[in-house]
Amino acid sequence: MKCAILLTTIHSGASDPRVQRREHEELVQAADELGFDVMVAGQHFLGAELRYFQPVPWLAHMARFGPRLRTATGIILLPLVNPVETAEQLATLDVLSDGRAVFGVGLGYSDHEFAAFGVAPGTRVARFEESLALIRRLWSGETVNFHGRFFSVTEARPAVLPLQPGGPPVWIGGQAAGAVQRAARLGDAWYAPPFPTHDELARLRALYLRTRQEAGRPVAGEFPVRRELLIAPTRQAGLAAALERYRARYEIYRKWGLQGENTPVGAGGEQVRTDIADRFVLGPPQECAEQLDRLRTELGMTHFVYKPHWPGLPHAEAMRQLEQFGTQVMPLFAANRGGAA
Repeated sequence: MKCAILLTTIHSGASDPRVQRREHEELVQAADELGFDVMVAGQHFLGAELRYFQPVPWLAHMARFGPRLRTATGIILLPLVNPVETAEQLATLDVLSDGRAVFGVGLGYSDHEFAAFGVAPGTRVARFEESLALIRRLWSGETVNFHGRFFSVTEARPAVLPLQPGGPPVWIGGQAAGAVQRAARLGDAWYAPPFPTHDELARLRALYLRTRQEAGRPVAGEFPVRRELLIAPTRQAGLAAALERYRARYEIYRKWGLQGENTPVGAGGEQVRTDIADRFVLGPPQECAEQLDRLRTELGMTHFVYKPHWPGLPHAEAMRQLEQFGTQVMPLFAANRGGAA
């Protein structure tokens, strides 16, 4: 079982971007020293509330501060980007990380992003599937002739290729049943977001495994899971602290358009539900380790993706939580599973 640090942002466009860079550098360096295995950075565009630097150059820079860590995009909004450029960007990242890149992708949900790129939201699934197919072909090292609905390539044989044969592993994110089935059919792993409840996560994992089996694809493999986690002296204290952080972050998700199936925002985009006990891992270190161990033993989680940063939370507190996780939760979890991280 591996641990990953998510380099999410708590920084608005009004903040000094150099502060954001320094804080992420500190998080990565600490995670590397604590024994983490992966760093993850996601993608959004034109978000005034939170500043997302683009993940490929961001991860390439951060790799200087975490030289042991794999680099994972979590996630690239594949319907919005050009697959030819993306194939070469990820191949470049794979070379810079010495063959340790992961290609995390998803559909996206924000209307303002689709409008900015001139992409009709109703085409996003078709664009996603076509783009992924073309990217895999471009990573093959063979001459590519590809003529799709949205993209065409003729007699192309790119020189920019990943070090990993066939390209980095593809983690496909999403919480709707259709997204999970798509991950099972087209990806190397389903990257589970933090939005479903614990029960919904278990049902979606079963759907993923069932779909893989029906498609004749191997069911063994990586299963990266994002769960929100907060360490506190008691479960009750953890719930109170988590609620404050959760509201600030998830109101932004809601404003950007997150809603619907297996999310804390209903299909009508109403206010964020606060049933966080069903979505968080929280409490004292021992209880957090036990909850993580259940995700491993009951659902087959192979990577736990941990986010220490929250809007309104001072960076010093995020660093303290990260250190607590690395020194108090990870050793207990390792002991529970009878092995090293």
